[in-house]
Amino acid sequence: MPKTSGRLVLCPTPLGNLEDITLRTLRELRECDVIFAEDTRVTRKLLSYFDIAKPLESFHESAHARRVRRLRAALAAGKSVAVVTDAGMPGISDPGAELVRAAREAGAAIDALPGPNAALGALVLSGFDISRFRFDGFPPRKSGERKAYLQGLADEPQPAVLYEAPSRVTDLLDDIAALLPERRVCVLREYTKMFEQQIVGTAAFANAQLPRPPRGEFCIVIEGAALRDRASEISASVVKAVETMIGAGASVRATVDGMRLATGLPKNALYKLAQSVKEQAPQKARGTSNERIL
Repeated sequence: MPKTSGRLVLCPTPLGNLEDITLRTLRELRECDVIFAEDTRVTRKLLSYFDIAKPLESFHESAHARRVRRLRAALAAGKSVAVVTDAGMPGISDPGAELVRAAREAGAAIDALPGPNAALGALVLSGFDISRFRFDGFPPRKSGERKAYLQGLADEPQPAVLYEAPSRVTDLLDDIAALLPERRVCVLREYTKMFEQQIVGTAAFANAQLPRPPRGEFCIVIEGAALRDRASEISASVVKAVETMIGAGASVRATVDGMRLATGLPKNALYKLAQSVKEQAPQKARGTSNERIL
């Protein structure tokens, strides 16, 4: 693949609080040759606040093909191109991924700077077991498709994190309440902004706490089906495998990590099982020794 001296830099921008922008992001925005923005009007306000003046190109979906051509031309000319979305990390639920693919095909250098992300914030604030999770972006808009999607989460052991528009969040929570009534959710509204709201509970409870009509940006985490204590549901074959690993000298941590990857069972339940087997192992050994003496 031919190399170009051009460079693409993905620059996360604040979700709400402008203090969340990093010094490195500010430096890249000041030093780049051109900025590709999801919405140039939103980005222009951000640049103005930090006294940055740079040429802007939009990369929203309707201008996709033309902007990819412009990007390739800029990279071929050896330019440094910064990419920003309206808020957060470019390439997540926006067309930014197309720019990354185009830059990689052109042989350009690509950097992704660390920065704000609502999905990770919601996962951490949920308090759920997030040792494994899935990011599903925006759920289906049509009622039937959305319900089918939620039914698919009925036995999903991993938490699912979603984005949703204020105009549809009530319908989404209503469907979760109907199909997964006991499942907890974490609703994070207006993350990092003045009217940030965090709600953890059932979907019905969360829905009742929202303003009417709902306003702002929403990120929702749906707790995994197996993330409650399901030690009683662990099969005999899993128990036997844990006993074998512990008996062979594996640590509790190594046993839990290995079995979690192999079975998808919740970490907490596997830890309780492995710890119990570990504690009982010396007693069994002593019992066997005494029997031999007798």
